[in-house]
Parts: sequence; structure tokens; C-alpha cells
Amino acid sequence: MVKVAVVGVGNLGSCIAFEVARRGLADELVLVDIRRELAEGNAGDIGQALAFKSNIEVYAGDYRDLEGSRVIVVTAGKPRTPEMKSRMELLEVNRRIIRDVASKIKNLKGDPVIVTLTNPVDVMNYLVWRYTGFERRRVIGSAGQLDSARLRVVLSRRFRVPVLEVEAYVIGEHGENMLPLFSRVRIKGESVTLKPEERLEVLKELRETALNVISKKGATIYAPATNTADLVEAVVEDQKKLLICSAVLNGEYGLKGLSIGVPAIIGRRGVEEIIEWTMTGEEAQTFKRGAERLKSTISSLVSP
Repeated sequence: MVKVAVVGVGNLGSCIAFEVARRGLADELVLVDIRRELAEGNAGDIGQALAFKSNIEVYAGDYRDLEGSRVIVVTAGKPRTPEMKSRMELLEVNRRIIRDVASKIKNLKGDPVIVTLTNPVDVMNYLVWRYTGFERRRVIGSAGQLDSARLRVVLSRRFRVPVLEVEAYVIGEHGENMLPLFSRVRIKGESVTLKPEERLEVLKELRETALNVISKKGATIYAPATNTADLVEAVVEDQKKLLICSAVLNGEYGLKGLSIGVPAIIGRRGVEEIIEWTMTGEEAQTFKRGAERLKSTISSLVSP
């Protein structure tokens, strides 16, 4: 029996829960929200949606119901709104929420993997790790796959090819210093070279992608939900799959004391291995700049 839990089931959390249920990734799905009626409503809706397809048990619960979960997805927090130009503006309010959530899951029995989506996700994922005291492999931030998906869409349009023929990745900070790895871009399996001005155009479009969606519909939902479900699937099915995610580093890439987007092998234990890709000098500088910004933010929140 596989149990998956989602803490925070607003628009994004409920969509993640539905996708987990639809894919058959859990036998038992627990929804927890400060608004109990919202959790109950979403549980009922998801259960009815799958009544012809699955025997999954979906219900609203509280933190004691998380006992025995294989994966706990944490989306609890204030969402980013159109007037917020930076994810860092969410920092203080979401820090308090994450501290509260972590205090309630840190003593759960078993070995659950925590998937963090609360923004700014790199900082919040690090705080989940600090506040719970879990092994770092068990705490994963969901962001890099989403940024990589957005980059693939941008490039598919630029090169006028189907998106599945594009291979491209974004690592680093989930924010202003996101790093599209242009040195690893492949179109139809072949490497391509973009001129400096083309890279700037792609980066500009990539940075604007989320805000464009938010300004038109209020929030990004389907894309982060689907990419997060991929993370959950990799853990539940022990896929040992390479995914871009925010991971707590301890020497990898020469860094410690932060969580940042990197390629990692994801399986039953969570982050099974962090892969250290070679970068160009310019890419390494951008990655380092994002890391320094994150470390500075983290150091202002937690004592060494």
C-alpha cells in the first residue's frame, strides 16, 4: 500500500493531488489544508472523478494522518501574485508557514520523501531540511523540471520543431539567476549553437513565461503540477530517473549550505545521486551568482 500526502490543496496542490491519483501512484491519498472544508471538497471531487477507474482512497486529514506516507508534497504558503516581481518577496510569510509545517512532520515515523513547492522554493526547501532535521536526500524542491519544460517550449517555437524533439535543461536558482544550459541544448538529437543575442532573447522569454501566465489566469498550475507529479512518480516507482530539482548540497559543485537546482537521480530514497555537469565559464558564473544570492538569503534566516 502506497500513501501519498499533499499539504496545501489550493489550486496547485489540488491539481497535484488529482494528477497523482489519475496516474495511479497511490492507494491512499491524504489532503491536508488549514481550510478543512477545502480539503474535504477536493477529496470528494477527486474520488468521484476516478470512481470508474480506480479504488484509490482519497480523504481530508490532519498531520497525524500523514504517518506512513511515502511522499509528502508541501505546497502550503502564500502564492505569488502578479504584482510580485520576485519570488523573494514571498520570503518572510512563507518562512513562517514552512516552519510550522516542518514542526508537524519532523517526528513522523517512516522515511517519507518531502517535495517542496512553496516559493521561493530553493530557500524554502533548505528550510524544510533545516527545520525537520531529515537526511538531505529526503528533501526535494520542485522547480528545475518546470523551468526546463518552459525552456523546451521556448526553443521548440524558435526552431519550429515539435517540443519532444527538444532536449534542454535549466539549473541553478529558481528565479532571476536561472541558468539555461545552452551548451547542452539538442534539437532532434543534434547540438545547436545560439548566438549571444539569441541566448539573451531566449533568456528574456524564459523569464517572462511564468509572469505572462500569472497575469492572464492568476497562477501557474498545470505545468508545475504535472512536473511535480513526475517527481512523485520517480520516488514511488523507484525509477532512478534524472530530473532537475532543488537539492541540498554538501560539496557538490563546490557548494554547501544551500538548496539549488541541479540534475539528480530520483528514486525511492529521494535524491539518490547528484550529477555534476560540466559548464562553460559563463554558465558557471551564472550558477555561482545564483548560489551566492541563495546563501546570502539563507544566512539571514538561519544561524550557522
